[in-house]
Amino acid sequence: MTAPLPSPSRQAIVHAYRHLFRAGLRAVQYSSPARYGLRSKLRHAFSSETAHIQQPSAGGAPARSSSFPKTFSQTRIDNTVRFLNTAGTRLGMEHTIVKHLCFVEWRREISKLPRSTTVMKPSDWETLSLLFDEYDDTIRMLNETMELELR
Repeated sequence: MTAPLPSPSRQAIVHAYRHLFRAGLRAVQYSSPARYGLRSKLRHAFSSETAHIQQPSAGGAPARSSSFPKTFSQTRIDNTVRFLNTAGTRLGMEHTIVKHLCFVEWRREISKLPRSTTVMKPSDWETLSLLFDEYDDTIRMLNETMELELR
């Protein structure tokens, strides 16, 4: 049986947050809507109160619970910073992924508005929920494959 990893120091967590935030700002090229979404996602990810995030599922299925890893992995943080820096320096696959991440998060926030403010039919809400579930699974697999922490 292996010994549990020691918890990271507060300084390591602060440095990880700042490195991710700077790299994320470079990746979204400091654009106004995306920078605030990035900031809120990072705050949510690094807050101690949010161990589990309830995500609604489609069609009356029970809500899925996704959580950020409880263990702090400096390797995953470094890989994510490298990925975001690459996204900011060249218009390749990394940039496209970050751009789509920002768009989907923006769209997800729009879908939380009251139905009267959007022009979606009730049947479209279930489809949209299914799409978000598939999207979350794809991002989870990308994170596992490349050892990243994209959300």
